[in-house]
Amino acid sequence: MSDNKKLACVIGATGNQGGSVARRFLKAGFRVRAITRDTSSPAAAKLADLGAELVAADLGDVSSLESALSGANVIFSVTNYWEPFFRPDCREAAKAQGISCRQFAGDVERQQGKNIADAAAGTVASLDANGFLVSTLSHAEKCSGGRVKELYHFDAKADIFPTYVEEKHPGLAAKMSCIHTGYFFTSFNILPHSYFGKQPDGSIEMRFPTSPDKMMPHFDPVGDMGNFVYAVHQLPAGKAYMAAGTTCSWTDFLATWGRISGHSVSFKEVTQEQMIAATPDTDAGIEVALMFFYSSDPGYDGGMELLTADDIRLAGVECPMTSWEEWASRQDWKAIMDRLG
Repeated sequence: MSDNKKLACVIGATGNQGGSVARRFLKAGFRVRAITRDTSSPAAAKLADLGAELVAADLGDVSSLESALSGANVIFSVTNYWEPFFRPDCREAAKAQGISCRQFAGDVERQQGKNIADAAAGTVASLDANGFLVSTLSHAEKCSGGRVKELYHFDAKADIFPTYVEEKHPGLAAKMSCIHTGYFFTSFNILPHSYFGKQPDGSIEMRFPTSPDKMMPHFDPVGDMGNFVYAVHQLPAGKAYMAAGTTCSWTDFLATWGRISGHSVSFKEVTQEQMIAATPDTDAGIEVALMFFYSSDPGYDGGMELLTADDIRLAGVECPMTSWEEWASRQDWKAIMDRLG
């Protein structure tokens, strides 16, 4: 009987991470409650076709989240810094407050995280032993010893997951696992000229303000977030993980891409100011340039000792992940490069 199946509530179920998690838990035989703002979207319809229950909720409204999460055995949480960051109305609101859209988006994400945590705290009795699975990142200011300030899309997540949950909801924290995500394989779509800048001689130059030899985690959120979260759910709570299919330097990342795409490639380390100047949206350039700078020292993971897919496998749990080479080999790079311009 479907009523006897465990219930997985997936916040942001129509997004990249949430959609992946929803599909994986459906495959595993869970009832899945897909929580989204717009239950009429094409992405929501696809989940409904797979058997998910669609529930509308607003991350800005704790009461709507409490209702949506009621009875959950598993909750997956993800917040989205970049949605308010780019929204014109949010930029106008930031201007009215006299703050940057970077700070405004961080404030929104932080509040949404608090709302999720406060609502999830009401489900502790029904949650599995490792039932609160949260997507987050390292705290840049803390991990850098105060050297890297105002990396909002990192710190806004880490302020809540785990800090706020541990301080305000210890019962929920006891059932929580923190899942950090590596650089998305698809991030070149946002910064095409920094990733794959075309040079006059036809070659491609990658330009980031980060060490070319520092090891970085890279990740397919659509293909692998579900696999990773489902695997973590089978382990004891209280740990922190890095979801990545490949960990390599940017020079190796680019060399793999060049071999697959057929382009001659090179990496150039630039200053933060140079990356900001090369990014059409200045505020996005500031936020992203600071992230790449932080990635060099102490590192994208903040120097934390995070468990990986290999550690999960060593614990006897399957955790299939997609490597950068596998993912890149499946793409039509001629069409992509033509589109990127």
